Amino acid sequence: MVDLLAEVVVPIAMFVMMFGMGLTLSISDFKQVMVFPKAVLLGLFIQLLLMPAAGFGVASAFSLNTMVAVGLVALASSPGGTLSNVVAHLGKGNTALSISLTGLATMVALFTMPLWINLSLQYFGGPETTVEVPVLKTALNLAMFTVVPVTIGMYARSRAPHLEKHEPYLSRGSALTTFVAFIIASIAEGGNTGTSPTAVIVPCMALIAAAILLGFGIPRVMGVNLKDSATTSVEVCMKNVVLPIFVAMNSLDSLEAAMPSMVYTAGMVPAAATVMIAFNLFKKNTE
Repeated sequence: MVDLLAEVVVPIAMFVMMFGMGLTLSISDFKQVMVFPKAVLLGLFIQLLLMPAAGFGVASAFSLNTMVAVGLVALASSPGGTLSNVVAHLGKGNTALSISLTGLATMVALFTMPLWINLSLQYFGGPETTVEVPVLKTALNLAMFTVVPVTIGMYARSRAPHLEKHEPYLSRGSALTTFVAFIIASIAEGGNTGTSPTAVIVPCMALIAAAILLGFGIPRVMGVNLKDSATTSVEVCMKNVVLPIFVAMNSLDSLEAAMPSMVYTAGMVPAAATVMIAFNLFKKNTE
């Protein structure tokens, strides 16, 4: 049962979600890096380098066990998801910037995530750890379930633009399927993943706080305007949690490693929404 969920259900859900992301993207979105070069480059730097480092710091500070710590780092090193684009849009942020960061970070994360995961395995597991994630193989595996479906989705949108309206259903359905699969797998394992969800609540909240502060503070210090800084903060905070769950259940074969992503999901949406509410209140009061 667990193998079926990890090797079939979760990969299919991942493929469908990334296809849905492709339906929201076009070639012009990737050209936005030329329109918002500073904001995009800073966003990628924070998302793919500083956040994984923050994941290491949080995991070390709370003395998490090996697989939970690795799972937290995998989560921290993952890109943003399509839901961040929705929150940025509804919050009157820079939607084009959010979409650009989501697409570009997803592509780059194919190569950075395996590196961070291996580094975390060595750091938290020590020399005695027997788990290893082959970087190239993992990158190719991720590409199969990210680049390929995104490309197919982009092509489908170019041929039939009306398909984009189905993206929210695909994304939500895929996320729900992944979460249900995790719960069923946990039950099938005797309800024991080795770690209680409550044990990772505070570390996950600390990671969310780091994401918001880094995502907003660094762009502002570097001269990025308030709107783009708030958008970057939302993008850095709202992770594509299905991706680290996919890695945890396939490459790491560990339900424990998926636990941080499951818990993080509950906090990232209200946190990101709070950022956009604060942005709009500040904007209104200063006009």
